[in-house]
Amino acid sequence: MKKVLVLSFMFLSIVAFSQNKKENSIDALESKCLNKENISNTDMCNCTIQARESWDKELNKYYNLLKTKLPKEAFETLKESQKQWLAYRDKEYAFISKYFYEVQQGTMWYAVAENRKKDIVKTRAREMEEYYKMFEY
Repeated sequence: MKKVLVLSFMFLSIVAFSQNKKENSIDALESKCLNKENISNTDMCNCTIQARESWDKELNKYYNLLKTKLPKEAFETLKESQKQWLAYRDKEYAFISKYFYEVQQGTMWYAVAENRKKDIVKTRAREMEEYYKMFEY
């Protein structure tokens, strides 16, 4: 019984922690944009592109903040990592564009493609933010 209680507490803590993050303002603005009545596929793409651009700014913000906090050698490693990530991002964008614009049929896939691209940048921005926030502890 005690093991079940401990496991239940751990599970609920993980769930609560993962949901504790309030919705990011970028996500909120994108949701508001996407929830407009009678929104076209083009408008949906534009909402997501704007969100991706905002996430990119967020990524750059935390990258520059890390530049001020990290020791020089550690920052040089991050800088190289970021160069490699940019190469990955560009190649992944190229594949996503080919796959969703040329292989899949229909304009709905454009919105799916833009969302995939946004998620790539959002993930990296969140990683940079987490690295930076570790300095607060």
